[in-house]
Amino acid sequence: MSMERGFSRRHLLAGASGFGAAMVAGLPRAEAAMPTVDVVDTVSGPNFQAFWKSILIPRIRKELGINVRYTVGSGPTLQLQMKSWSQGHPEFSLLFIKGLDLSNMIVSGAALEPLYPMQKAAIPNESMEPAAFMDANNGVKLDGKGLLFWRAQFDLIYNAKFVKNPPKTWKEFFDRRKEFHGHIGLIRPDAGSGGGRAFIYSFLTAFGVDFSKPFAEIEKSAAWKDAWAKFKLFSADLAQPVASSPPVMFHQFQTEQVWISVYAQDYSLWSASQGQLPPTLKASPLDVNIVGASNAWLSVPAVASAAQKAAAYKVMNFLISPAAQLKMLETMYQYPGTDAWKQAPASAWTKIPTVGAAEAHGIRITNLDAVTYIQKHGMEHIAG
Repeated sequence: MSMERGFSRRHLLAGASGFGAAMVAGLPRAEAAMPTVDVVDTVSGPNFQAFWKSILIPRIRKELGINVRYTVGSGPTLQLQMKSWSQGHPEFSLLFIKGLDLSNMIVSGAALEPLYPMQKAAIPNESMEPAAFMDANNGVKLDGKGLLFWRAQFDLIYNAKFVKNPPKTWKEFFDRRKEFHGHIGLIRPDAGSGGGRAFIYSFLTAFGVDFSKPFAEIEKSAAWKDAWAKFKLFSADLAQPVASSPPVMFHQFQTEQVWISVYAQDYSLWSASQGQLPPTLKASPLDVNIVGASNAWLSVPAVASAAQKAAAYKVMNFLISPAAQLKMLETMYQYPGTDAWKQAPASAWTKIPTVGAAEAHGIRITNLDAVTYIQKHGMEHIAG
């Protein structure tokens, strides 16, 4: 999951010393001769930053003979920086970005290289990308400018020590809210993480908002007003203060202030396995869950040189290979961006629902204008 932060190239590269020889000055001569791909990551939290560090980067170096310089960044800052990049001199030749960042970049006219299906010869594994996801993201036409790396799944997460019989639907959650008064977790909708926005988007959908319509029409509808009124009632039972980030909400779970929330299945289960959430944490679906609120995408800036693009394509082909995607599924509880999940062993589904089961209860965020409204104005709808 995303933990956005402001950054500069100078400052963040200084923090990369723990990422191995390929990430610092003074490379051994053999490695120094290798091509290098500069990656900026605007979507990963500590779990996937560690996955890059311990799994992906060493394997890319060993199997492809390519060095990776990896930097954590912020989508809005990156988008601003890209405007100053000159032909052949991007600061980063591979972008690992959240779906909202990709959508905003495309809307703003950022120059991204068309990849799908244009680069199928250079990236043969893109044939495993699910066509249903490749046309649009957040309602924005992609025009092939991104490849899907993972698909995120939101679920009800709860501490079974306190929640013995979790709600099965949003209506049941709403009706039973007083049971959980002061113990319902939410991340602020204006936070860097999209968790709170996905929570609210799900809630509004469950209570009748049709996000397939243009936002100007939605905003005038009775369903929009009624759903927000219900959310305000619901919000009176939230834990206070409303969490400013995932780590803050996780701390609220650890201190038993929060018992229940709707959040990313992968990050939550991984965090519980690392002792960052209670061992009694469980996840189960509601009737409306967001699939893909925090999808991860791979993109390449159009200003990259031919050599930079060629190296980036090799890395991308590795990242969406069945080997890398199944390793992610089995160790990170994260759904593959490709159809590699069909090759997963039965043991992969012991802690999480199958992709089919997850998607049966899932919706995708399709209205970027509505997400922007929730981000800017969501806190105004929370009871004071």
